[in-house]
Amino acid sequence: MFKKILYVWVLFSSCLAHTQTVNQVFQKVAKQYSEAKPLQYKSSYALYKDFESKKVEETYKGIYYKNADNEIYTKIGDTEMLNSKAVFLKISNTEKAIEISNPVPNYAGDFDMKPLLDVCKIEKFVDYKSYWEITMIAKSFSSLPYSKIVVQVTKSYFLQKQTFYYNTAVSFSKDYRSPDPHYPRLEIINTNFNRNPVNASVFNTKTYFTTLAKKQIILVDRLKKYEVNDQRVISNK
Repeated sequence: MFKKILYVWVLFSSCLAHTQTVNQVFQKVAKQYSEAKPLQYKSSYALYKDFESKKVEETYKGIYYKNADNEIYTKIGDTEMLNSKAVFLKISNTEKAIEISNPVPNYAGDFDMKPLLDVCKIEKFVDYKSYWEITMIAKSFSSLPYSKIVVQVTKSYFLQKQTFYYNTAVSFSKDYRSPDPHYPRLEIINTNFNRNPVNASVFNTKTYFTTLAKKQIILVDRLKKYEVNDQRVISNK
């Protein structure tokens, strides 16, 4: 259930009195993440049943690696994703499956809030000296799955925390005959930001598979028992 709402990326917008200042902050955030330099950090994901709940229901650890070519590798829990110049890979180590598709333009470097200008408004913009905290409220009839998003941005323009308040109830019951609906809160905390180069093998397709004649895919040893779903075959027909 957690995985269904976990793979969210940061959504931004602004439209009230602090618009210009908030836009400036987010523009510099976008520059930090899209700049052609290595970047890596660690993440923790925590899911809570309710908006004010203190008890963590599920949690995952994550990592983010980017090289100077803006190729990106992420791992959240047991799921790995790579967007290189050659391919996009999604590896589920629990399900023992690997999906291969064409690379995604601007993948995970897209921190542009422009698409949300019409669906969110700024409720608060607070300077806490070491970071800014920006609270965004979804406008009525928007398509966002959140009612509120709270973002903390460091003075170095990195995202140190993101909190998503969902506007759709999720059942936490393990017994489908007895639903236990709640409106969950997802918190993502990022730490250890640095510009140290990442081992180049992380972004090398041959670290995961090789392609033989007739486009036969041979997975490396650690993945050799995984089921392969090559979306490139479908998209190139």
